[in-house]
Amino acid sequence: MNPLFRVVIICLILFSVLSVYVTIPTEENFAKTADEGYYFIFASLVNEGGVSQFPFLAKTYIDNKEARLFPTPLRIGHILSTALWFKLFPNTLVSLAQFSLFCFILFLVVSFYFARRNFNRDVAYLFTLLLSSSPLMMVMGRRALSEMHGNLLWALVIWLFLDFLRKENKIKYFIFLLAYSYSITVRESSIALLLFFALFFFIHKYAYKKSISGAYLLGIAFVPLFLLSTAYVILFQGVGNVLRIVGATLNVHFGIQTSTYALLFCTGPWYRYIVDYLLLSPVTTLLFTGYFCYTTLIRNFEWKTTYFMIYFTLVFIIFSFFRYSKVVRFVINLDMVIALFSVKLLYELFRQKDEQRQTYFVFVTIVALFIINYLSFIDLFCIKGIYDPISHNLLSARKFIP
Repeated sequence: MNPLFRVVIICLILFSVLSVYVTIPTEENFAKTADEGYYFIFASLVNEGGVSQFPFLAKTYIDNKEARLFPTPLRIGHILSTALWFKLFPNTLVSLAQFSLFCFILFLVVSFYFARRNFNRDVAYLFTLLLSSSPLMMVMGRRALSEMHGNLLWALVIWLFLDFLRKENKIKYFIFLLAYSYSITVRESSIALLLFFALFFFIHKYAYKKSISGAYLLGIAFVPLFLLSTAYVILFQGVGNVLRIVGATLNVHFGIQTSTYALLFCTGPWYRYIVDYLLLSPVTTLLFTGYFCYTTLIRNFEWKTTYFMIYFTLVFIIFSFFRYSKVVRFVINLDMVIALFSVKLLYELFRQKDEQRQTYFVFVTIVALFIINYLSFIDLFCIKGIYDPISHNLLSARKFIP
């Protein structure tokens, strides 16, 4: 790739990050009575009172039906991280949103690093550029929620597992286990990734005929369980407290108790996530769909491509079963696969003998997509003022419904 192209890409990524920073809402414009307010309370209490506050958080969550409609204190990783953030920066919702921006920046760095290791430098630059302009990534990078923190960790564990399968290494495996355990303490839904790891482990071992010890799979299943159990028992001061808060959390996810907001705006058909992605970044989503179908039709199941195809499909299916989770920000990490496959399809579309000419066409197209996505972010979230990227708000902003 021409060095000038790389300079342009870096400048555009920095511009995107700066745009997220300057559009962070003011303190008065955060929803203090919603999830953001609860995350702020969690972080403030632990910042001021230390880890001794966790039993109080657990008791409040278990005893108060209204509290169970909001984030669970099981997200100790996010609570401790934001409490530490409050040690360094002002205790405000704006500061909490800046933590999300920090995670967004780290996510871009992680994405570039591993894309370069597993594909090539040119793909890594273009892939990261496209990710930096994702309207969903940008808006969640300025919210005082846990989604961007969870997205960072999901990206890290997905890339780490791929890297481990590419070349077995016990140090890589240990780092992966720690990262995966941590991700569950940030978003409890991360436990669903265990199904993906198990499924692709068997595919890698038997379909691709790779020699890999089954002990690694047992480690993935039991090491995080041991680490999490130990951390929860210590922080919540007893097995009984842990079991009660886990039960209360499961009742929210699988029971009938929910908020009016979730009942009205967070339910829907299984394909709702795709509709939302089409409303947010239509061209990129169509490119992703094209590459997914193209790869399936020509049966070009190169193992890394298959890895991301199965990851996307399995996460999509699992979250489709959750009745009150039909919100695109809950599956934000799928945007990473959408961006990667979009870049790969463009390389296929512009395939020719002259690689420099091919890279030029892909670069120009990705820059055009960057502009389209960036303008979508500005239109939806800055001009029209959408606060939460739910289907109703997106459909209304795109004038599909009144």
